[in-house]
Amino acid sequence: MKPVVIGITGKACAGKNQYAKAFEELGARLIDVDRLGHQALEANKDRIIAEFGDSVADRGEIDRKALGAIVFSDPSKLKALEGISHPWMVARIERILAEETAEVIVLNAALLNRMGLDRLCSHILFITAPRCLRFRRCKARDGLSWRQFLKREASQRDISYQLLDPKAIHHRLWNWGSMEIIHRQVQRCCGRIGVKRCSRN
Repeated sequence: MKPVVIGITGKACAGKNQYAKAFEELGARLIDVDRLGHQALEANKDRIIAEFGDSVADRGEIDRKALGAIVFSDPSKLKALEGISHPWMVARIERILAEETAEVIVLNAALLNRMGLDRLCSHILFITAPRCLRFRRCKARDGLSWRQFLKREASQRDISYQLLDPKAIHHRLWNWGSMEIIHRQVQRCCGRIGVKRCSRN
């Protein structure tokens, strides 16, 4: 039986991880695409160092903070990095989906559309939160200034509800930070989708 693949996307610090965790707690198999991105950097570190220079390496490992400072300030450099890492990540995800036996698989991916992963999804949850709230979360998590946050926002212009694969059924959810509401939204989604394993009575 083909699994139900649920894509979770949205802009930086919209709360995607909270929704993904809620699905995982209800029995879904979670694929954290950000974590795969870290693996992609390691798997392709020689190409990345050759492309961006020794300043992005620290004791032979990729310094993600140094690399991020470069790519988020220059769209052409971000595109170059994605040209290296995204094909590796997509191939890995396709392999996992082909081998996975779980009834429900969740792809937690900010760049769901940009990577072409929305074409693999049965349903897509687009998580939205007010910009001021997302900035506070980014500042607390990553130490970003308002200027740095706006640069990250600019790099995510294509993360849009309207650009997602029209063949997938979309659900747009607002996240105000309440885990109780998040769990309720996830359970309602499972009910609408008809996934009994991820729906509590």
